[in-house]
Amino acid sequence: MAKKSKNILWKIHQWVGLYVGIVIAALSLTGAAAVFIPEIDHFLERKYELSEVGDTYIPMDSIIAEVQLRNPDFRILGAMPPESKTSPLIMDIFKEDGATSSQRVQIFIDPFTGEILGQKSHTDSLSNFLRQVHVRLMDSWWGRQIVGLAGIGLCLLCISGLLIYGKFMKNQVFGAIRKKNLRILMADWHKMVGIAALLFNLMIGATGAWLGLQPVLIKAFDIKAPNTFKRSEKILSPEEDILQPYAYWESLEVAKNQIPDFKITQVIPSKDGTNTLELKGDAGHLPFEPHISKVVLDKSTLQVLDVYDIRDQEFSDKFYYMQEGLHFGRFGGILLKIAYSLLGLTTGILSITGFLIYMLRSKKTEKEKSQVKKTIFIYSVGVILLIVLLGAVTVFVSYAIATMIVTPMVYIFLSLFIPLQIMWHIRKKREINKPEYEKV
Repeated sequence: MAKKSKNILWKIHQWVGLYVGIVIAALSLTGAAAVFIPEIDHFLERKYELSEVGDTYIPMDSIIAEVQLRNPDFRILGAMPPESKTSPLIMDIFKEDGATSSQRVQIFIDPFTGEILGQKSHTDSLSNFLRQVHVRLMDSWWGRQIVGLAGIGLCLLCISGLLIYGKFMKNQVFGAIRKKNLRILMADWHKMVGIAALLFNLMIGATGAWLGLQPVLIKAFDIKAPNTFKRSEKILSPEEDILQPYAYWESLEVAKNQIPDFKITQVIPSKDGTNTLELKGDAGHLPFEPHISKVVLDKSTLQVLDVYDIRDQEFSDKFYYMQEGLHFGRFGGILLKIAYSLLGLTTGILSITGFLIYMLRSKKTEKEKSQVKKTIFIYSVGVILLIVLLGAVTVFVSYAIATMIVTPMVYIFLSLFIPLQIMWHIRKKREINKPEYEKV
């Protein structure tokens, strides 16, 4: 009975690894870079730092007027306050032009003079590319579901791997690598890395599964998102609300007084007639997704309408908003992010070594083994080059063009790969079940 259970575990580990491994390897590489998205943005935006600092900020009305004058077809999503005295104000604007040509642009402004220092496309940025390829494989719907299923697959690999190798590792000194042959060498590395990074990969798999499948799970189980305060009455018409002036700089001070250690990252004015300002940000270095604490003010009077400090909420709220923070290491500083990045690469290492072990198992001659190594090297380098190419197309051409390249490739590959694998499996099973005289 124990042997049968072990065989089932082997099959689960093998087949999940074979069919999910390539996605996990790609997510491992992009995830190792994606943890540094804020740092990448800061590095690329350092040219917009202020060379001279004034005494007072100019009114937001004049800044908005200038931005709208220069970008008449765009609507303002919000404004990110300066992080320091030498940091610019960032205005976030958006233009809806259909699925393939919509534009989201960030404009960098000197808050003391109102001078526009420059702008960049958020849609076509490196940081957006890293997030989109990691979170949804650059596909708005099915890609995210594939990522979620890969997260479940990673959890299954971790659990089955522990059950398979846990007993074996008791009889071997941890970290001992046998060099009998390439397959045993890779097998020992596979076991050691898998056990060493087990808890981390379980956490990454579970949070990745939730983040990927979140839209489906929310709908299926009628899960209500916390922190959804909305003013019930409409004070103005939407057109009046959009044009309603507000005291931007004063609103920052009011909001900071409501939540201790509140770092405001977004100020979002209403456009639906509710006449509100939503000031979102972070409170403390805790493992929650960014911009989750918030203060809602009346746009005209700055009266406080709602305060949401994630630290004061029930466990269910904290658990709901903890997934992204844990997944991307958004707490603890740069050293934690470096650790996340290195540990994140272990899933890619496990995918490659696992595939190598599987392929070498049936190879007898050195020529066959050499061909396996070449094949895996070509696949690995090919995936890396594809990601780099798509990143270059995104930054230097357009994110929309990059998605037009990758999306058909993914679905053509899946539509051919899955049926071929099913046919190969059926054929192999028939071959095994043939009478001996038919095999001759």
